[in-house]
Amino acid sequence: MLRIRPFVMGHLVAALLVGAGAGAFLAAEAMLIGGVGMLAGAIVSSLVCQWKPGVEAPASQLWPVAVLANPVFLAALVFMALDWECVVGVQRGWGCLVAVMAIIAASLCFLPPLGGLLWRTWKRYRARPR
Repeated sequence: MLRIRPFVMGHLVAALLVGAGAGAFLAAEAMLIGGVGMLAGAIVSSLVCQWKPGVEAPASQLWPVAVLANPVFLAALVFMALDWECVVGVQRGWGCLVAVMAIIAASLCFLPPLGGLLWRTWKRYRARPR
């Protein structure tokens, strides 16, 4: 039977909830796309975290790797770099919509690893003998 580590499970569930929750503000299709997109990014990020530094690493090492290894986060950074005029406020208007969405997507990528760390902490707390 496949055993999923607590950090990975929390990371994946939090990514699905964050993506679907953010997409729910737009439409049902956006809710599905947001949830699946964030889940896919969390899967890649979790695989990288299992390789280096390991899912049992301290939170100060695991959280930055989980965020930086997420392809959704990296794609959002690329879009922000391409539309840097919109990000810094030099250019405004409807042409900056992609930059705004990239800022929101990058910001949302910080949350799923926290869900993984919280779930890992909760499982350790419950497993502790009393």
